[in-house]
Amino acid sequence: MKKKSIPIVIIYLILCLGISNLLWVLAYSNPEADSSMIYTILASFFPMLLALVMAKITGEGWNHLGIAFHFRKWRYYLIAVLGTILLVYGSNPLMLLLFPAEVSSRFSLGRIGEILLMVLLGILCFIECLGEELGWIGYLFPKLEELAGTTGSIVLLGLIRGCYHIGLLSFMDYPVQGFVELTISNILLQSFMIYLYKQSGSLFPCTIMHRISNLLPILLVYDNSWYYHSFFAMAVNMVPAAVIGIACYLIMKKKEFLCKRTYS
Repeated sequence: MKKKSIPIVIIYLILCLGISNLLWVLAYSNPEADSSMIYTILASFFPMLLALVMAKITGEGWNHLGIAFHFRKWRYYLIAVLGTILLVYGSNPLMLLLFPAEVSSRFSLGRIGEILLMVLLGILCFIECLGEELGWIGYLFPKLEELAGTTGSIVLLGLIRGCYHIGLLSFMDYPVQGFVELTISNILLQSFMIYLYKQSGSLFPCTIMHRISNLLPILLVYDNSWYYHSFFAMAVNMVPAAVIGIACYLIMKKKEFLCKRTYS
């Protein structure tokens, strides 16, 4: 990484995190206002918009941002879909087994149709999450990887994603616990996303994964007050993310996809 790239990363993060969180605050401070949806859309797409502008200004261009479908690598799109379903629902049996008094199951065969519908909508409407992934993985990740290596960039990206949502989380009932859960889960999930990105050479499997995870309904219902005050329950809920994240990390290590920092 050239020395001039470090200020570019710093400027990008300051502008992106600062303005995005301001937009989240404007959106959720008056959610009934007509402008709320506009602010939400702007916040969702701002990492991408800023990345495109900065890449153009610095002369880096857009050719290396991963904006391409590689249909011959279709299996990674399939892995993104199946892996996300496992991420969302994999902890449900364990949660029900360990916390039978607090967690109730509402699973029925009829809900399989809802799951399939949400998966289909996630695939068709992935463009919404491209606003984040183009900024974080397409633009920022290669720079962080040169600065901190693949392992370090995975941790940094998880922290950045958590900070990106602070303005939104501040309006939730349990903002501190929500931030901790979101940040840790994002750190765990970065291995999966980076694995998909490196194997497919495209942002779109990551984007599809992101969108499906946002849409899938929750099959287990529990009280937020109990859940966000039980770090053990939160840890159990993150078991699938940890398993998949570690597995993808080990696969990347075996295939020698992990890079060391190249800037000193």
